[in-house]
Amino acid sequence: MVIYRGAGFFTLLTPIVAVLLLLWLYPDPSVAKGNITLAQFLLGCGIGAAINVVLGFVLNRGVRPEGVPARHHFFYLPMQWPSLTIVLACAVVAVLR
Repeated sequence: MVIYRGAGFFTLLTPIVAVLLLLWLYPDPSVAKGNITLAQFLLGCGIGAAINVVLGFVLNRGVRPEGVPARHHFFYLPMQWPSLTIVLACAVVAVLR
């Protein structure tokens, strides 16, 4: 069973890369080397997923016939919608903390 099609694997890959880049480029001096704060983690995941939302809308634009799936999907949903839920989850956790 393939859980992604086209560029759908970016749905999880881009937030992970964004967190690692944030850790490497802007380390927090208040935590031990190699660690990351919750705020940095949420910011990295949110930025990476927001990039995927825009990328998903660009890649999946255009009218498709009824019954034809999106060209770039993750778990059979167009890749922008799971990415949007990641952005919303990061925003909710950031607001609640």
